[in-house]
Amino acid sequence: MQLVIDADCLIAGVLAPAGAATRLLDLWRDGMFEMIACPQLVTEVRRALLDPRISRRYGISRDEVDEFCRHLEQESIWLSDPIDPPRLVPADAGDDYFVQLAKDGGAEALVTRDHHFDGLRVPGRDILPPRAIVRRLGV
Repeated sequence: MQLVIDADCLIAGVLAPAGAATRLLDLWRDGMFEMIACPQLVTEVRRALLDPRISRRYGISRDEVDEFCRHLEQESIWLSDPIDPPRLVPADAGDDYFVQLAKDGGAEALVTRDHHFDGLRVPGRDILPPRAIVRRLGV
């Protein structure tokens, strides 16, 4: 199974001691699915984790962020950033690239907790929260 996991889920998976997003990252590290990523996604994750409000609150260091982002780059199916993705997410044009990344990479699903995706239909792709994907993986 190949998945695109949005930045919010990746960030939650790094910061939370438990929960579906954390479990999803553990399953990826264990080889239960392949993640599709691109520079824009990793940049968004890095920027959020290094934000002083987040890094201080959660005690995450620059080295830890760099290590996680390096792991994303090395262990994911790495694609170029989607260029000029079509408008698909009505509430947030900034999220359109996630959908295009899923299409470009042939992902089975886009994993997100973002309510901007509620009700959105993308032919051939499921849009699901982390908990649903963890259940689908049978764990």
